Parts: sequence; structure tokens; C-alpha cells
Amino acid sequence: FMDKVRFVVLYDGEWSQSGGKFKYQSEKSRLISVSREISYESLEDIIFDLINVNPNEFSIKMKYLFNSPEVLAPFEVVNDDDVQMIFCENSVVKTRTSLCVTTVPR
Repeated sequence: FMDKVRFVVLYDGEWSQSGGKFKYQSEKSRLISVSREISYESLEDIIFDLINVNPNEFSIKMKYLFNSPEVLAPFEVVNDDDVQMIFCENSVVKTRTSLCVTTVPR
């Protein structure tokens, strides 16, 4: 269990900004657990399957909010290093954050 990371995936929603704060509003969410060693491409495959979207028809954008006293725009997950960063955030309960997924037609 220690070699797994669990986090919430929010999808079929949209980003909004109000009072300087960013928020992802979605009615759909799933809790997933993946290997700490997972690659960006493997995570992307899992997300496509999870949200039931055809990768030939859509691309996905994966973003998360970094827990910070400053207001920061959402960080986009685009490579293996970014995957490790969100895992670091989710390894401590106080900094846990959701992975927010939006789909973009190809």
C-alpha cells in the first residue's frame, strides 16, 4: 500500500476564478490509487479509461491547485516530473489536492 498514491480525480467540469481564487467545479469525481512509479503516459491512459473518453477524439488537460498562502493559477501536469509533484502534494493529508481533468476535442 505504501508504494501507491491515492487521490481524487475531478472531471467533466470547468475552471473558474472568483475573488482571485481558482476553483474547479465538477459534479463527477473518482478516487483512484496508482503506483508511485507511474509515468505520465500511463497516468494519462488510466484517466482516459476512467472518464470514458476516446483519446483519438479528445486530448485531456490535467491540472491541480498547489496549496500555498499565495493565490496561484492551477499547475498543469504535462510530464513525469509533474506527476511526481502532485504525488508529493498528496502524500501529506494537509496538502492533499485533486487532479482536475478537462477534455479538449482534437
